[in-house]
Amino acid sequence: MIKVLADKYLYNITHFCPNDVDLRLFDPDAPLNIADDIEALLIRTVTKINPQTFPHFPDSLKFIATGSAGTNHVDIPYLADHNITFADAAGCNARSVAEYVGVALLLWAEHKNINAKKYSIGIIGVGHTGGAVQKILHALGIKSIAYDPPRQRRDSSFTSASLDEVLQCDILTFHVPLTKEQPNATFHWLDSGKLKNNQFKLIINAARGGVIDEQALLAEYQNNQIGNYILDVWENEPNFNDDVARNAFLKTPHIAGYSKQAKSKASKMIMEALAVHFGIDGPKAPTGDLNIKQKKPLSDFWSLTDVLTYYHPIRDYETRLLMLVGRSSKEKIKGFNHIRTGHPLRNELRYIHLPSPLQSKFPMLKNLFV
Repeated sequence: MIKVLADKYLYNITHFCPNDVDLRLFDPDAPLNIADDIEALLIRTVTKINPQTFPHFPDSLKFIATGSAGTNHVDIPYLADHNITFADAAGCNARSVAEYVGVALLLWAEHKNINAKKYSIGIIGVGHTGGAVQKILHALGIKSIAYDPPRQRRDSSFTSASLDEVLQCDILTFHVPLTKEQPNATFHWLDSGKLKNNQFKLIINAARGGVIDEQALLAEYQNNQIGNYILDVWENEPNFNDDVARNAFLKTPHIAGYSKQAKSKASKMIMEALAVHFGIDGPKAPTGDLNIKQKKPLSDFWSLTDVLTYYHPIRDYETRLLMLVGRSSKEKIKGFNHIRTGHPLRNELRYIHLPSPLQSKFPMLKNLFV
């Protein structure tokens, strides 16, 4: 039996556990002690793996995987130095994040009483998630420009827009990892210089906190250089900046990728990687499909916002985050993490049946629910 220690909040992790695995669960809010017989560790982004947090690993530990698309919380070269194989769940939440961007954009457009189709959107980073965003925007009939020079260098079939072209867009949405190493550094990619020299109707960051210089973002918003901004990720997260949060059109606690389907896919992916590494049979449970139907009377849906916020709890997340504004750092950190682990996961819109009357009343939504 392969002895595996896993974060208890990895969604449905026990259901994806192969028969040859002895699975033990840990609470990420408590100090993590890895027993000497543990051979694999499965974590989430809240567990940092680096020389400071783990100066020593047990000799038995040979595999670490994170149930997330991002890997900024793991020092991968450090693991390689200790002959520990690493795996992630890249792409697991691409559709979920793309739906978040689509919902947020449509909520903003209705609030401003404008047609989102009149604006161009620059997608910064066109990997799994940026590509999914591009597809949703295309389905909604919204023009987008793809900017990803690193991808162009490694993928001959992809051509990136130029920096000047993407900065001419009305709206920017970010889908890049957080890196500080050149030549592909993304830390503070959107800085004071880019903000002062360009005007944007809307900025959306559902990638990583630190990709945008938040102080510069707030300053240029207050200078009317930016119309609005939407943040799902934060510098110094989970200890987010109160003023930055107060002024955001939408603010959520890093939940853009939080859907049942994305979390199930992540758990399955890391268990599959574990099975390959140890040469055992893979996960025993499928992710499954859904066709969820709404129970609210159709007469209660008066606006596009009514429909979007019924099917996607984006405003509920925002309300919960706002309750943390002004709290102490300790309370904020605890509350931020509690929202992420305690709030029921949503279903992705493509798994939900949108009644025909709502499709007719709000035709733009038809392509968001498929």
